[in-house]
Amino acid sequence: MNKILVDTSGKGLSATVCDDEANIIASVSVRLENKLSEKMMSVMDFIFKTSQLSPQDIDKYYIVTGPGSFTGIRIGVGSLLGFCLSCGKKLEGISSLDAAAIISGKESVKTAVKLRGRLYGFREYSFSDGIFSGFQTEKMDCTDDFYVINSGGRWDDLSKAVLSDRFHEFITDYSPMYMRASEAEINFDKRSRAC
Repeated sequence: MNKILVDTSGKGLSATVCDDEANIIASVSVRLENKLSEKMMSVMDFIFKTSQLSPQDIDKYYIVTGPGSFTGIRIGVGSLLGFCLSCGKKLEGISSLDAAAIISGKESVKTAVKLRGRLYGFREYSFSDGIFSGFQTEKMDCTDDFYVINSGGRWDDLSKAVLSDRFHEFITDYSPMYMRASEAEINFDKRSRAC
């Protein structure tokens, strides 16, 4: 069984195709900044050619659902839904915080993503105890105790989470997870109150 996890929640696109034994068939990680909508299909074509698989040969499609880049998440979910619909496959998701906890390799970790200003979304994990907090938001001045993803110049390849035995514990549907209102929603609310 072949599976693919695609992440567009950060500053680019990463995708990993593997088999049931977590053997990597193909993997790509490309920093795209603001060119994701232009390059998404080219990168996906590259991953299929490199793996020598067609979209129909992928049995399980997974997408990182956020939190992260609003536009990136929408492009990723929409693109993978297109592949799934054309192949009669199901799309499932994993949050960026869960994927980051998996790739951290730590038994106990707090993952976070910057949402806006000092506002962060975060979650705590104790893999050894099987205890995971809910998803939370909080304004923070110091994030030293957190594994902060896609922050500053760092960009994490969350698609590698598909290789872990822990991956299936965190699978959800493909609904985007934003954890805050979008800029458009904030501006709309401001204009609505002004009327």
